Amino acid sequence: MEFFTTQIEAADGSADMLQAAMDAANKEYDPNEEEAKGGSAPVGKMLLSSGDKQLVLLCYVPDDKIEKVNASEWMKATLLVVGGEFISGDDKVAKGVSVANGDTRFSLKDKDLCQSASVNYLKAKGLFPQANEEEDDWVPEQDDGIEW
Repeated sequence: MEFFTTQIEAADGSADMLQAAMDAANKEYDPNEEEAKGGSAPVGKMLLSSGDKQLVLLCYVPDDKIEKVNASEWMKATLLVVGGEFISGDDKVAKGVSVANGDTRFSLKDKDLCQSASVNYLKAKGLFPQANEEEDDWVPEQDDGIEW
């Protein structure tokens, strides 16, 4: 996997908490730690988190994948679907927000729309794995050693 998009519910729409989640995901993996954490710095990612007031988006693209995806372009394409605001960015990192108004714009709905837009952006560039319907219909054989 080279790129992915995911939701971070625990951040509750906080830009600082979403940045902490990104930092934790990108930290170097330490095989001596009891629990495996981090290690995804080689993977491009779009993190989304919604709270009552806003949806916050944070994008990261590793140096060796910038030729495939520009973080700012990925962010802008994702925000376009909800009319969100591009906060800052460059080739490697980008930040965006969609502020809820409680009338016509809701951060929870925007989160789902942005996640779909982010995945569609990656698919259009051929960077998101496509499901193979034949592989999804796996049926175990009697001799597969599975007890039901």
